[in-house]
Amino acid sequence: MNLRALVKLSRIEHGALTSLIVVASYIVSNGRNPISATLLFLSSLLTEIFLFATNDIYNIEEDRINRPDAPLVRGDVTIMEAWSLSIISVLISIILNIIGVIMNYLAPWSLLVLIMAIILGFSYNYGLKRVIMINNILVSLTSSLTFIYGYYAVSSTPPILNLPYILFITSFLATMGRELVKGVLDVPGDTKAGVRTVANTYGVRVAIIMAVAFTLIAVAISPFIIILSIGELPGLVLSAGVILTDIILVYICIMILTRNDYAGKFRVRALGAMSITIIAYLFFALLLLVR
Repeated sequence: MNLRALVKLSRIEHGALTSLIVVASYIVSNGRNPISATLLFLSSLLTEIFLFATNDIYNIEEDRINRPDAPLVRGDVTIMEAWSLSIISVLISIILNIIGVIMNYLAPWSLLVLIMAIILGFSYNYGLKRVIMINNILVSLTSSLTFIYGYYAVSSTPPILNLPYILFITSFLATMGRELVKGVLDVPGDTKAGVRTVANTYGVRVAIIMAVAFTLIAVAISPFIIILSIGELPGLVLSAGVILTDIILVYICIMILTRNDYAGKFRVRALGAMSITIIAYLFFALLLLVR
């Protein structure tokens, strides 16, 4: 068993960032129990490991073209090892959440959000990745649910205009834009594997225009994040992050509309821009915790 390859397969660095977002939303929603935060962090991390590993299992044909250095493609990890890692991770994730609910560390609705993320993410991996637009929606939803998982660990109220929900919406829209551009970059592998995307079905230009539209709608909604956070000093940190993110997103939207070779840079810089808001959100939560 190649442990280094298993770590690469699980993409722990991505899972850790996702888990920190969940904990940040827990803190922003007035959660303060360290045991609750730990349960949320671990369940989120293990769910991400499950989703990344199963994605590579079902994505192996595309990866032979798009990611030839992937552990399963190289043979550094066997399919059986990948399945073992996946099943153990998701079972422990669910068990941790159930324990948290039973012991009253987590609100019951958190378990529903976790199960929803697992089902949506696995459905994408299993086969819905080949269905045009559904593939983009599932990725965007699954990744953005992190913002409300921590919220529902504390609250059972329905969707309202609060910070985690606005971040969920803007993250969904911006991720849709990035995923549409990813389809532009992956046309050869997706076409060979039978994956239908906007780019290989309706053309690269249509995919780019749709990506820009989703991204700019996210920018248009983002001022609500500032409005909801600016009332206190920690909100200045989050507001600055949102403004910088918006500037970068608008810039790369202009560039991809005017340059035919900008899709790769758009994808990287969109992720970088979104990461700025995420980091600012983490600092915002930390400042709320220590003030």
